[in-house]
Amino acid sequence: MVNKLAANKINLPVERIFQVHKSPCKVVLAITGGGAEIIGELLRHGSGSATVLDAVVPYSTDAMDRFLGRKPEKYCSEKTARLMAMVAYQRALELSKSSGGTAAQDVIGIGATCKLRAANEREERKHEVHVAIQAARETEVCTLELAADRTREEEEKIAATLIFNVLSRHCGVQEIDLSNGIRILDGIEAGIGTGEEEREKVIEKYTSVSGVVGDLLKQQSCTPESSCKTAGMVRINFDEAKAPKEIKLVFSGSFDPCHKNHVFMAECASKKYNAPVHFEISLTNVDKPPIDFISLSQRLDSLRKYKDEAFMGGVCLTRAPLFLQKADLFPNSTFIIGADTFNRLFDAKYYDGTVDTPAILRSFKEKNVRFMVFRRKSVEMSVNPEVLEFCEIIPMDEYEDDGTSSREIRRKRENK
Repeated sequence: MVNKLAANKINLPVERIFQVHKSPCKVVLAITGGGAEIIGELLRHGSGSATVLDAVVPYSTDAMDRFLGRKPEKYCSEKTARLMAMVAYQRALELSKSSGGTAAQDVIGIGATCKLRAANEREERKHEVHVAIQAARETEVCTLELAADRTREEEEKIAATLIFNVLSRHCGVQEIDLSNGIRILDGIEAGIGTGEEEREKVIEKYTSVSGVVGDLLKQQSCTPESSCKTAGMVRINFDEAKAPKEIKLVFSGSFDPCHKNHVFMAECASKKYNAPVHFEISLTNVDKPPIDFISLSQRLDSLRKYKDEAFMGGVCLTRAPLFLQKADLFPNSTFIIGADTFNRLFDAKYYDGTVDTPAILRSFKEKNVRFMVFRRKSVEMSVNPEVLEFCEIIPMDEYEDDGTSSREIRRKRENK
């Protein structure tokens, strides 16, 4: 028999809400799919402005696409919750600065995406809640799959409580006990056969970074017209003993994850130039949210596997998504790029019309940077003769592209 009263036993005591408001935390909330009643709970008792900077509910798919600046791979997932939290965090940074400034460690973004009970839903449709928090030095995400039979109202209350718990934990306030709302399932409900029991449980992931890495997200972005020489860059050396002082080869990419084609390109360049390769990851992007710290940790792990290889020079973390900015950070170097990157490298549209092609060429020449370009089977290259001065194009017979892509690896991993 389903315990219909289970979720009703979960309450948000007013005193806990006021404890959150008394903390220095400032938050932007982004919630979709369920749990939005937490916004009203934080505001309806008064003093809500002490905590809530802004709250948005991008409920339709179009609203979510616009909020994130892109279409997510899945609308309800742990990764999408983290993307929402990052966008909310960036918004919180802007608002806290305009309102007189709040200590960076007290500014947070929370993203929540839920899939709850719906009318006429298909059988075996999963009900799930993903809540993420992004702060100056940490990313955390909590996932709860609701396998028990509940009403929509009961699931809404559980989702709102989980969001509150993520917020209250960061604010140093005691969390609400969810044990009354999370059930122990019998074997049939849990899908593990009869005779066994399994409790619904909150699965948590957490990653923290050093202050210098966290500070990269708070710096002002470089622009094509301004120098990036003062912009932060964090070098990560997997092996301090062999870390070179000078950076000659730079492989810029997302490496989400690093795969065998990346490795082949790095090995080829390293042998040709007799120098190690530094893999550069920009935490900020031109057309999507910055990289959160859980995702960053996963990308670094995919690179760390090659720490003992001769081509590995280390990793550089920046907030320079455009190659004009990268050239400022890595003068006198050669960049390793693919054909798709090459096609937009000298296109003024890629730089949002702030510079024209002659200015791009002048900048690369002044910074003495070159590009080692690897062809791809699926990408046609448009080669302008004036850019050949800066580029060495590796023919297909020297680089066998098997079509492996990070996107396809992620898709297979998520579908397991």
